[in-house]
Amino acid sequence: MPGDPERELAPASAGGRSAPGVNAIASWEATTGLAEAARRSVRSLVGAGVPVALVDYDYGAPRAAHRLPADLRTLPRGRPYGVDLVFLNVNELHVVPETFLRPDGSSRPVVASWFWELATLPPDLVRETARVDEIWVASQFVAEVFRRHALCPVEIVPCVVEPAVDEGHSRRDFGLPDDRFLVLCSFDASSTLARKNPLATVEAFRRAFSPDERARSVHLVVKTINLASLPEASLALGRAVADVGGTILDVEMTESEIAALTSSCDVYVSLHRAEGFGLGIAEAMLLGRPVVATAYSGPADFLHVASSCPVGYRTTEVDAGDLRFNPAARNVYAAGETWAEPDVGEAARRLRMLYDHPELRRRIGASAAAAIRGRYSSAAVGRLMRDRLELVTACPRDRLRAARADRT
Repeated sequence: MPGDPERELAPASAGGRSAPGVNAIASWEATTGLAEAARRSVRSLVGAGVPVALVDYDYGAPRAAHRLPADLRTLPRGRPYGVDLVFLNVNELHVVPETFLRPDGSSRPVVASWFWELATLPPDLVRETARVDEIWVASQFVAEVFRRHALCPVEIVPCVVEPAVDEGHSRRDFGLPDDRFLVLCSFDASSTLARKNPLATVEAFRRAFSPDERARSVHLVVKTINLASLPEASLALGRAVADVGGTILDVEMTESEIAALTSSCDVYVSLHRAEGFGLGIAEAMLLGRPVVATAYSGPADFLHVASSCPVGYRTTEVDAGDLRFNPAARNVYAAGETWAEPDVGEAARRLRMLYDHPELRRRIGASAAAAIRGRYSSAAVGRLMRDRLELVTACPRDRLRAARADRT
């Protein structure tokens, strides 16, 4: 009808149906991994013919204006559509008042796109699951966690893995040597050093290569963000990396610059203790880099022996002392919960093997790219999200919850 914004903005799908529109809620300029996943999801939705309006919610995360690309800035603002898609994580939703989540008692379904890294969900976060009508998670590991607690449907909607490489960048642009075997690890320091576990990567690198090799033929690169805001962590990691002659790049980069850096390295390492998905790992694989990574939590969906170098682990309890570099993380990761302790010795042997056998690196890298391509493309994820949104819009909120109850 005239003046209906949803009808005016909604494109028709290939099959002639009107695509269900969504109001996407996030801190759109945030530098967090969740915000990056949100931006990619929105681009995928638009590509799948789903009309999207953006709603910005600043909850205090670090922001950088360039993180929101120009094509997303042109999207309409506000909440004209019939579904709210919330990219504020389960441990962030508590700061969102109910008056914002469901303004004026809105009956719009609320779909939450959430990440989680541990095998259990604390009681205060379980309560947040009752505030939404469907939960999207990026991996089987996270789905199993939420399905134990949530009454609403929990669906696997993986991250979009489709980095665009800035071909204009070389190793020299990043201040890295041209003639070395480069080992890369990358992480956001605000996501906690204990969980990302870069010190284990430094130790594996130290064990894998002799002092002479570290001085002449191999080099460790640690790409971080937000490390400077954590002085104690910066000091500890700086000392460890300096001890093996490596380089820390604690700088803000564009998505294409990060992809260029990853492409310029020979091996990617993530000895994480837990990950909800593992976007850096998946991107390195798509770019044809062999990865050495802990075979636990989210990345287990795509870490297979033919296309990666999975590292074994033992489960261990989170110790409050583990979180000393990120004290605020104690509000999220409680002592006594479990995560993985990767086998650093095995990781070192994997690194050594990849260094000694260039043909093996090429073969694993090619298999890695094939394993990620297609399954995690923007088009594939966009179709999956569109299908879920059609089901959400077809079901009233009480039927969504009944559907979940029937499945359990």
